[in-house]
Amino acid sequence: MNNKGFAVSGIIYSILILFLILIFGILSILGGRKVILDKLKNDVANELNDEFFGIIYRDRSGANKPELLDNMIPVKYDGTNWVYADIYEEWYDYDSKEWANAVILNSDVSKNVGDIISEDDIALWYVWIPRYKYQLFNANNGSIEPLEIQITFENGTSSTGTVSCVDAVSGSGNSSETCTNATNGNWYTHPAFTFGTQELTGIWVGKFEISTTDSTCNSSPSFTNCDKSDHTITIKPNVSSLRYATLLNLFTAIQGISTTYNLNGDSHMMKNMEWGAVAYLKQSKYGLGATDIGINNNSNFITGCGAAAGSSSISSCDAYNTTNGTLASTTGNIYGVYDMSGGANEYVMGNMVDRSGNFYPSGPGFTSVPDSKYYDRYTYSTSNTVQSRGKLGDATKETLTTFGNPSGGWYRDFAWFPNSSNSWFNRGGSYRNGASAGVFYFAYISGGASSSSNSAHGVLAVRE
Repeated sequence: MNNKGFAVSGIIYSILILFLILIFGILSILGGRKVILDKLKNDVANELNDEFFGIIYRDRSGANKPELLDNMIPVKYDGTNWVYADIYEEWYDYDSKEWANAVILNSDVSKNVGDIISEDDIALWYVWIPRYKYQLFNANNGSIEPLEIQITFENGTSSTGTVSCVDAVSGSGNSSETCTNATNGNWYTHPAFTFGTQELTGIWVGKFEISTTDSTCNSSPSFTNCDKSDHTITIKPNVSSLRYATLLNLFTAIQGISTTYNLNGDSHMMKNMEWGAVAYLKQSKYGLGATDIGINNNSNFITGCGAAAGSSSISSCDAYNTTNGTLASTTGNIYGVYDMSGGANEYVMGNMVDRSGNFYPSGPGFTSVPDSKYYDRYTYSTSNTVQSRGKLGDATKETLTTFGNPSGGWYRDFAWFPNSSNSWFNRGGSYRNGASAGVFYFAYISGGASSSSNSAHGVLAVRE
């Protein structure tokens, strides 16, 4: 369709939408339910967009369309290559486990719609996790075998779940939140889509563990060469993940992504709750479901490598776009998030408070408390098996085959809570952990420079 055709279609579209809004408003006055009307409006608009007018593409899953940031381009896989996608045509399909992917290109690279995008062209690579609610399945500190988690995508920033939770974090205790209507079978809008005071339509999650352009760090990784906060971060496959740095330095470097790449988004280290959001989407019909995720078993920490779950470590790499590589994707195909089982251990922003209920920096070297939107807080305990301190949605206490057992996570994943001098969570396990690694793995760590095998995932939240 030419530009004139688009303009005419846009006028007709606007008139029809105004007419529909008027009709829906009248129905609302007559007593129609707002949630039903909002869904109907969205469904009608999607039909008009996709079928008639050729406006920006949306799939049929009900997922919020990806919010592309400045300098971010959509990509789709044609079976052989990634190509610059046309946003007016199909480029993702959550019903088919094809999550939306987008990249930021290196500054010296320019591409047009339809062009092939090579790994060398890419600086940053993200996957869209749309806002959703999930049905509670193990809300009251029980034991349960792995199952498919029921998920429903939400429209815009609406919260349609009936469950609500608020922090109840203390210097000592057995829980970290107080919830209302937290009964199995009820629906809970996943809390990862509340970022401070902002409600989000979704989040962009790094497709792979972070890496760096620092050639010295890459060629000779060590605390001396890598433990700094001014890394230029990259997110791409088939490179060594960034390690040998404190949690604080990785946290700071990831925050620098927004400025370095001129993105109108809030870049931050993945929070414990955001890890949970990806894990639950993986565990739904939109991802691998009840099938265990494969492991990155590469002993050289190369991003995106994959093998069957529980595989022993090896120095070779089955890349992310091979048959074995896709086993370690959250979708079981090339469209998902990688490195969430094995590879490097993952620092996440989940912090246990101290005995007085205050922020407990432990090892990373924080001299001030981060903004609360950047981390999740948990109640203090001297025991790392008080798993009731988990929060709904963070893939800790809900996803236990044997509650209270540190090896009782789903699929035999480790399940250790922070305690004493180790106040931070790490997730996923490393290539060394074999069957104990996985998307439901969690353990404790100090966050200091003593850990040579820890990396992280980055997340982008779209700014208001």
